[in-house]
Amino acid sequence: MPSEITLPKAGKPPGVAGAWDRFFFTPADPAPLGLIRIATGLLLMWSLGCMAFDLRGFLGEAGWVDQDILREARHDHWEWSLWNLVPDGMLWPAWSGMMVVLALFTVGFQSRVVAPLAWAVAVSTARRNPLILFGFDQFVSLWAFYLAVTGASGQAFSLDQLLSRRRLGPCGVQPTISANLALRLIQLHLAVSYGAAGVAKLGGVSWREGSAIIKILGNGEFRPFDLTWILTLPGAEYGLNLAAHLAVWTEVLYPVLIWKPRVRPWLLWAVLAMHAGIAITLGLTEFSLAMLTGNLAFLSGEQIRRWMRRRRHGLGQDVAVESQEEIPVAPPAARPPRPSGRPRR
Repeated sequence: MPSEITLPKAGKPPGVAGAWDRFFFTPADPAPLGLIRIATGLLLMWSLGCMAFDLRGFLGEAGWVDQDILREARHDHWEWSLWNLVPDGMLWPAWSGMMVVLALFTVGFQSRVVAPLAWAVAVSTARRNPLILFGFDQFVSLWAFYLAVTGASGQAFSLDQLLSRRRLGPCGVQPTISANLALRLIQLHLAVSYGAAGVAKLGGVSWREGSAIIKILGNGEFRPFDLTWILTLPGAEYGLNLAAHLAVWTEVLYPVLIWKPRVRPWLLWAVLAMHAGIAITLGLTEFSLAMLTGNLAFLSGEQIRRWMRRRRHGLGQDVAVESQEEIPVAPPAARPPRPSGRPRR
């Protein structure tokens, strides 16, 4: 028999339970969430701001969508929208108030209260007029939801953080479990979404044979400007065929490769190129920006701060100088081990 038994460390259960605990509940740097909040807030403000050009048409009771017919169609579904409570005479005050909420969300002020309100504004606006509902509205609403439900919205690059520093003094950036949970939820949602989109494309003949992008260039309904001249270039057909195959397999392999640290940078560059192509060929710029905003969850806080220091000091600055101005990251507070067994009397 062995002379001693080695017990697992407290707080780190072995096996599947330990992996689950480390994946979801290891404190993480909230810096990526700060960028996601800012980008999501700006996109929501842009979307709601564009509706000001025809507020009654977009959101009014007698607008593009007959709200009586819409309520009848949704009779069997419990769906809500704050705009349903706003009469046409109060559209502008309500719109102004919601823009203020989104602005406060973007700068990260009173985030624990404002983030759920921003999510409610995003969902309410999308549900009020289903004619303008698209993937953009769904994904920015999801990012706002994950930021709100975890309470991690204002933990980095926010007025809340700035005011906390002035009140308590500089204490470094505190990694939190809530930040890691928000990042994991966004990461998992992206993995499922890209994987499902890639598998769906494989069901289409044009994507399997590689002619999908050529057909997109010939579709004048979506493209923002004429790109058919590309087809006249030497070897364009082969290049577009290759691009279509690369786009499909980028999405199919995303759920697997994104977790590999060595492959992740290359995959993120491929995703950036893919969404740039979507914006150029289909005009879905806002959708592409929303998806790229979510992909910020795969950047580390160290990468983000290193990039920000380089922008501040100049690309020619020596790396050793940057390391002297490292923003401190406070280690998570250690929890005392939980006693096992019954206490002795």
